[in-house]
Amino acid sequence: MAWGFLLASVLFTVLGQLVYKHYSNNKQLTWFIGGICLFSVAVPFTMWAVRDLGIGMFYVGSSLSYMLAPLLGQFFFNEAVTMRQWFYFGLIMVGVIVYAW
Repeated sequence: MAWGFLLASVLFTVLGQLVYKHYSNNKQLTWFIGGICLFSVAVPFTMWAVRDLGIGMFYVGSSLSYMLAPLLGQFFFNEAVTMRQWFYFGLIMVGVIVYAW
């Protein structure tokens, strides 16, 4: 269950970032409110994940949002993902694997 909380926290955070990005492009208040709501929904999942996994494992797992947001931004907003970002994505993955091992 704790891993599900972590996943939900990451997904709601990333979705909040994407909705807020859409707001910054279009300046429609409904997108801003939607982003705030998604970030707010992430909070209890974050608390439950930290309670069950510990703060260290939560932050390592939540670092995956640093990969998901740009990748989904590329898909939804046609943003470029540079080679430098791919390198850092690899470093994040190595860190997650090493810490979780």
